Amino acid sequence: MTSVLSSNLSTCLMIALASASLAMTITQTELFTTLRAWATRINDLLGHLFSCFYCMSHWMVAGGMLIYHPSLLKSGIGLIDWLTTAFAVLTITTFINGLLFKVFQAAIRTHMMKHEAQQILNPHK
Repeated sequence: MTSVLSSNLSTCLMIALASASLAMTITQTELFTTLRAWATRINDLLGHLFSCFYCMSHWMVAGGMLIYHPSLLKSGIGLIDWLTTAFAVLTITTFINGLLFKVFQAAIRTHMMKHEAQQILNPHK
């Protein structure tokens, strides 16, 4: 593997990791509840964007691609190379988001089970 391809591949992986993390954080955590509510008040479609980690991932990947300009292919047609690389990064981002979402679901289930157990053990609190 050439050093340029290796560098571009690692850049793509970093964009995918950062995009997945940012998209999940913005769309799923309490930290951004106010932002999601504001976006929904402004426009329903914008509100959906700020509530859907898959949708947000597209924009995060596009931002990362525009900033870092990685290209995994060299066909001589820059736009095609860029789009192909962007969708490859988006695919990796989607897999990472799926893993993160499973972790969030497990954490929520654990929290709910702890809460239910506390309610059963201490019904008067």
